[in-house]
Amino acid sequence: MSESANQKEKELNDRSMASLRGNLRHTCGATILNEWSVLTAAHCVCDDFGIPRDPSIYSIQYGSVHISETLERSVQVSKIFCHQFEMERLINDAAVLELAHPIPHDHHWEPVPLASHFDTTKQHRGIIIGWGRLWENGPIPSVLQKLEVEVYSDEVCSRFDFHQHVCFGAPIGGACNGDSGTALVVEGEQVGIASFITTTCGIASERFPNVYAKVTAFLDFIGEHSQGRN
Repeated sequence: MSESANQKEKELNDRSMASLRGNLRHTCGATILNEWSVLTAAHCVCDDFGIPRDPSIYSIQYGSVHISETLERSVQVSKIFCHQFEMERLINDAAVLELAHPIPHDHHWEPVPLASHFDTTKQHRGIIIGWGRLWENGPIPSVLQKLEVEVYSDEVCSRFDFHQHVCFGAPIGGACNGDSGTALVVEGEQVGIASFITTTCGIASERFPNVYAKVTAFLDFIGEHSQGRN
């Protein structure tokens, strides 16, 4: 992700963000739903036909804007729930991960606020966040990055499935490899899950927007698989 977001955007709660690791290496982002569950993009953890990959290779790191390849602040993934993901059409790109143990409260974290309604008939200002590459083929940063974006209306994004996609652009910068699964936040609520880009990594515009899965399209699925354990 290129460029830092303006600090006037105070709504974003960094403590809801987590790094999804494959064999301890950052691969995607995620957001914390509760102590037992996190939300990410299906393409991060499911095959092209929506079948969950082996959960034993995945863990999350939580509780800080800084990530590492250590076991510090980490919890193993135990189950993966894919939402009828189809890679060919890039639809239903949402997955809920159940954790092997609850996230301890020895570090500061909070569940992410999910939008229950999001009107995409008009444009919005928002921010994207993540640990994605700083530029095409660039390094994975160890510190969480933020970028202010213009969330486009359905009219601008009509070539995508606006029932389950939301797209945006920015004057400079955009999502990059490693940002998948992280959040698009508008007015303090997560409205999107990083799904795909339409051109070179780090570019987002009306012609070549970044496209995220729309959270409101998956609320039932998220609720069904994030109840936690008794």
